[in-house]
Amino acid sequence: MHTVVLGNGIVALSTAFRLVQRWTAQSTDTLTIVGRFARPGSATLAAAAMFNSFAEIEAGSLDHPLDLYRFELSHLATQMWPDFERALIAAAGAALPAGCQGCQGFNCGGCITSGTYVVNNNAADDLDDENFDAIVQALRDFNEPHSLVSPRDIPNYAPEQRQRATRAVYIPGEGWANPRLMLEKLDAILRRDARVRFQDASVDRLEASASGAAIAAAVLADGTRVEGDWFLLATGASATDVLARSQLGLPVQRIFYGVGVSLELDSPEHPHTHCIRTPNRGLACGVYSVPYYTVPPVPRGSRILVGASNFTSPTPVHHGRVGSVEALLKASMEQINRNFYRAGLVRVNVGWRPTSQDTYPLLGRTSLPNLLVATGTKRDGFHLAPVISQYMAALLHGEAVDERFASFAPERAPLRLLTREQAVEKAVRHQLSAAYQHGFSPAKSRMPEQVAQMLRDQVERLHDEVGAIDWGIPPEMLDMYRYGHARA
Repeated sequence: MHTVVLGNGIVALSTAFRLVQRWTAQSTDTLTIVGRFARPGSATLAAAAMFNSFAEIEAGSLDHPLDLYRFELSHLATQMWPDFERALIAAAGAALPAGCQGCQGFNCGGCITSGTYVVNNNAADDLDDENFDAIVQALRDFNEPHSLVSPRDIPNYAPEQRQRATRAVYIPGEGWANPRLMLEKLDAILRRDARVRFQDASVDRLEASASGAAIAAAVLADGTRVEGDWFLLATGASATDVLARSQLGLPVQRIFYGVGVSLELDSPEHPHTHCIRTPNRGLACGVYSVPYYTVPPVPRGSRILVGASNFTSPTPVHHGRVGSVEALLKASMEQINRNFYRAGLVRVNVGWRPTSQDTYPLLGRTSLPNLLVATGTKRDGFHLAPVISQYMAALLHGEAVDERFASFAPERAPLRLLTREQAVEKAVRHQLSAAYQHGFSPAKSRMPEQVAQMLRDQVERLHDEVGAIDWGIPPEMLDMYRYGHARA
C-alpha cells in the first residue's frame, strides 16, 4: 500500500510516524510526504507548542457536549505527549538531532517540559477575570493538579507595576516544546526508512480516477504526478485552495488563514524556566511567554518565545504586521518582564493557523474512499498531534475510532453551536477586551456602555444581513462574513 501524505507540519508528520510504526521489517508499504522543505507559513514553526488544555478554557466554553468532547481530546493529548515523545526518541536512535541528543523526554530541562503559570492581570478588562475563574473551576471539577500561587513567586515574572497580576494559578501538567526541534526529529526518524520518500514541493491539486470514484494522484506545483492508494490532505490553511483547484465537488467548508505572529527573544540575563500566560482574551489566546530550548552553546532558558497575534484572512499573508510585532513586544515588556527591553529580537515567525468556517477541526474520511482530511485545527494542531495522528492512522487502516470523532467529519455542514444571543455577547466582550489590551482609555462618562452598544448594533446588523437568525457567527469569523468570504 502506498500512502501519500500531503503536508509536512506536525499533524502530517506525526500521522506518517504512526503509519511507519505499524510497519514490520518485511512490510512492502511505502509512503510519500509532499511539502516544501522551507515550510512557508507553517503554523507549527510559529507555535509556542503549548500543551495547554485547562489554560485555554473560557467561561462557557465547556457548556456544549461537542466542546466538552473537544476538551476531552485536548486533555487526552496532554496525557499522551510524554509517551509520544519517548517513542520519538526511541525511533530516532542514532539519527536524533543534535539539539535533542541529551533529551530523555518530559521534564528533562530540554526542549520539552511542563509547568504553566496562568496570571490574571489588569492589562485588558474583566473578561480576563471571568476566564481565569473558569480555568480554576475546571481544574477543580476535573481534579487536575494545580495550586493558587502568589504572582510574586513566579520565576522571571517582573511586569510593569500597573500591569501586574493580582492572581495566578500553577498547572504542573501543562507544558510546551520547541516545535522546530520536534519537526527536525520527525524528519530524521522518517528519513531513516528507505520506504519513505520526501518531495520538496507544494501540492497543486488532487486528480480523480477515470471513474471519479477515488483519487488517482496528487499533482504537484511543477506538474509531477504522485500516484497512491491512500491520500491524506493535511496541508493546513491551504487545504481549501487545493480542493478548489481539484474540482472534486466535495462539500468541504472553507478553511481560512488564521495569521499569527510570534517572536523569539534572546534574554540571557533573564532566562525562563516555565510558561507564563494570560487567559484567552480579545479573540485570541492572550499573551504568553515560554522557554524556547535551542542547541548549545545558546544558554538554556535564554531563548524565549512570545506570542501571539491573530487575525483571520481568506488569503495567505507572508509577513508579520508591524502593529502585531509592536503589540507583542510591548506586551512582553509590560505584562511579563520589564527587563525584556534589553532582549535581542532573534526571529519573527508568521504562521497560518488553519481555521474552519465553524472554527472546529475537519478530521476523517471523505466520500471519496481513499481520501482523508486533517485540517482546521486552528491553534491546537501541535497539542492534539498525538491524538489526531493515532486516529488518522487507524482510519487509514480501516479501524474503528471513537464514534464521536465523526462530529468533525470533513464534509459536515458548518456546526452552529452558538445561539445568536451567545455569539453577539461573546463578540462584544472579546472586541472590548481587545480594545483595552491595545490602549483603549474611555472618557469618564458612559463611553464604555456606548461603545459596547455600538459594537452590539454592528454585530446584530451583520447577523441580519447574512441571515443568521437562529444561530450565531463565531466571533473569529465576523470579518469573513462581513466581507463575503464566509457564507451562511
